[in-house]
Amino acid sequence: MFKSLFGRKKPKRGADRVVETIRDARVGDVFTVTGLALEYEDSYFIIEKRNRYASPNSEWYELLGVDSNARLWLNYSAGGDLFMTATPDERPMGLSQLGITEDDLVRMDNEHAIDNSVSFDAETFHYKNSGEVFLFEDGMGEGHGHYVWEFEADDGSRVLSIDKWEGRPFHAYVGQVVPAENVAVYGR
Repeated sequence: MFKSLFGRKKPKRGADRVVETIRDARVGDVFTVTGLALEYEDSYFIIEKRNRYASPNSEWYELLGVDSNARLWLNYSAGGDLFMTATPDERPMGLSQLGITEDDLVRMDNEHAIDNSVSFDAETFHYKNSGEVFLFEDGMGEGHGHYVWEFEADDGSRVLSIDKWEGRPFHAYVGQVVPAENVAVYGR
């Protein structure tokens, strides 16, 4: 009995940490994504940032993964069924590239109607929701508020997000929905 209590070696920091899903990932861990784009197939993304977002109805996280010159944001839901999107870390689009105006977004926000949509890149993205969201950089602090509009493609394979921070222009990003089985995470 004493041998079993005292004969154990203390595990190295992080060595016995189980990383089963992306929800267990931390800064310094590594993830891979298959089925996204050919340029990312052989990439091992080292997690450099892990931010938390919160709204009155949901919570989610984003990871910034870096592999050489490739940079990829992976967003995932905090609770319930695991929902993930991957977005290349590229220059955001403006509203004019989407063919919409600030007035269009205000109208969509007031209506909260799924009949509203944005057509871009030969695809129609339907309004899902909009509202104030708080960003907690590195998962800490009091959070910084901004406004977000979310849209989803007809087939559910891509999402369009439009962000508006006070004093900054609108930023739009298109992300691809990623099945959980296409992401592998490796602890450091």
